[in-house]
Amino acid sequence: MAFTNAERQRRYRQKLKLRASPDGVGEQARLAVERAVQALWAFHQRPGPGGTDWAAIDGCTTLAQYRSELERSPGNLIQAARAFLPDFAGLTADEARAIAVVIELSDALRLAPARPIELPTGA
Repeated sequence: MAFTNAERQRRYRQKLKLRASPDGVGEQARLAVERAVQALWAFHQRPGPGGTDWAAIDGCTTLAQYRSELERSPGNLIQAARAFLPDFAGLTADEARAIAVVIELSDALRLAPARPIELPTGA
């Protein structure tokens, strides 16, 4: 069933309200984490140090295996994200932004003082 223009607009306004309210913070955090995991996996797909595949280094050949490794301990995702500080070397601008958001979320949840994260030029 197709939505009318008014119905589409109403649903869009509801999504905007949810994003702006504290009730939507959990979902936004989950989306930010998902983007960061995708960015980390994209980096993982590139050759590692000396041209060696990351799969040969860490044994993760699929996204599911990699996600499982990140889920194994609560600090794994943040540790993987912080490994790119201070200059996000090897990441695209979008990947760097996705990872920076998760680092900022982590700092906020730890009640750490806000520190500016400098993204690479073009990010």
